[in-house]
Amino acid sequence: MPRPDAVPVTQDNCKVARAPDPTWPALEREGLYRTPTAAVTFGDVALTWYARQGNRPLEPTLGHEYDHVGLSVANLDAWIAKLQGEGITFLTAPYRLGDTRAVMIEGPSREALELVEIK
Repeated sequence: MPRPDAVPVTQDNCKVARAPDPTWPALEREGLYRTPTAAVTFGDVALTWYARQGNRPLEPTLGHEYDHVGLSVANLDAWIAKLQGEGITFLTAPYRLGDTRAVMIEGPSREALELVEIK
C-alpha cells in the first residue's frame, strides 16, 4: 500500500538513469548495464530484467533465447475480448495446448506473452 504522502508515479516521473559503465560477467563481450533493473514476482517465481542495452529499435522476442513468457488466466475468452478492445496485437489465434487453450500476444516492449487458460 502506498504511503499517504507519496507522490503518484507517472510516466514523466518514473525515470532511473542508466549506470555509467557496464559490468561483467555478461553474455555480451561489451558487458551488461545492470541499472536500471526491474522484477515481478508471481508466487515463488521472480522474473528479473534489465533495461535495453543499446540504442537499436526493439524487436520481437519470438525465435530468440528469451522467446516468450507464459502467464495463466482463468477465462481466456474474457481476456481475449478485453485485449482486443484495447488494441493489443495478437501474434496467434487461440490454439490447443495439451488439454487447455492458449493465445500469444505482443507486450509493450514487443515481447511475446502467452496466455494459458487454467480452469
